[in-house]
Amino acid sequence: MIRKFSVLPPSEVLATLIDVYFSRCHNQPYSFFHEQNFRIRLVEGKIPDYLLFAVMATSLRFSTNLYFQGELQEAAASYARESWSQIVSTWFATESDPNLHICQAITVLSILDFTAGRKHPAWLKIGLSIRIAQDLRMMMEPDPALSFADQEEHRRVFWSIYVLDKLCSCGRARPASIIDAHCHVQLPCGESNFRDGRWEDTPSLSEALTPEKHTELGDLALVVLTACIIGKCAQHSIHSNGPDSNHIPPWDSKSDFAAIYSKLLLLETQYDMGSRINNRLANCIRHGVLDMPIAGPLVYSHALFHMSQCLLHHPFLLSNQSRTGAKPPVSFLNRAMQTSRENANSIFALVQDAKNAGYPIYFSFMGYVVSVAGSINMLYLQDEDAGVCGQALISFQSGMEYLEELAKYWKCGARMV
Repeated sequence: MIRKFSVLPPSEVLATLIDVYFSRCHNQPYSFFHEQNFRIRLVEGKIPDYLLFAVMATSLRFSTNLYFQGELQEAAASYARESWSQIVSTWFATESDPNLHICQAITVLSILDFTAGRKHPAWLKIGLSIRIAQDLRMMMEPDPALSFADQEEHRRVFWSIYVLDKLCSCGRARPASIIDAHCHVQLPCGESNFRDGRWEDTPSLSEALTPEKHTELGDLALVVLTACIIGKCAQHSIHSNGPDSNHIPPWDSKSDFAAIYSKLLLLETQYDMGSRINNRLANCIRHGVLDMPIAGPLVYSHALFHMSQCLLHHPFLLSNQSRTGAKPPVSFLNRAMQTSRENANSIFALVQDAKNAGYPIYFSFMGYVVSVAGSINMLYLQDEDAGVCGQALISFQSGMEYLEELAKYWKCGARMV
């Protein structure tokens, strides 16, 4: 007897799940497909089943289709298992060469594993997707014979893997695997050009982080830049604090701390990162409805920017970097404490701004972002300044409410409450 969720659902059900994926999951922040081409190839039967199962497993958490009534979790788990089983049987077993679809599917499955708390299979799958992307030379510019839309899809798949790699590096003993110097493909173009299949010349990662080569960037490209800084913060603040580490004190102008902070200042001055985005969210409305694939990268890039500031200036992490015997300057510590508190509060303001604009932020990684910001707010719950104490309490309570809401969609949110 064939199990209900071991085969593709009826075509009309599949169509609704594809709609949900592109309205709620696409660009949140990972961008794996060109929507119009995906839909055309789906009709033509050119999308492999293992990729469809992975996409359905992702979109099910936001689905209200009665076909899955009372069985959403079972269906999502079954679709993910079926996707992986088909990948193993059609690719591993035959020892065939990898392709873009294999890379897309494995990366999507790795995200599902991470957010479900299956960290070991997730870590293996993201490592596998990185090696496949490198084998396909996706860190280089794609084949110019491809259409502009397909070229950009290749770029976006690589940069999505890059962003995932950097975000995963925020966990202990989870260093990033992709080296920035090896990334020669240009950054993602603007969303409107991608949708219309128009060519757009954008800088590389290294060029975008060079002060002398300022250029306008789309919000998805800014997600890549802020994820790059997150990776540097994680390496500096989390992975380089072993007993054998030989740190230059963070207040030294030659330190990694100073170098990372200068990159954050570059993002702030050249790309207006860290500012309130109320007005820009209003510009994401299309036909009277907020376009989530456009709003997502805008919100996410600013969340990662504030998160970088929190990691870099976090009092607990800074204390681990000050083991040289030299006494930290009081002014340095005061500025670090102030910066961490300001950016922690900015994270909660960002969540509220997005909510007011009708955009619910359900990025899985936002649970981590809010938890780090909450850990900073906790330090001020007993502050002598009544204003600071009151703001910390409001932000902390707001963070708890957000995590409870996030837990309805992602298991990782429940573990952070």
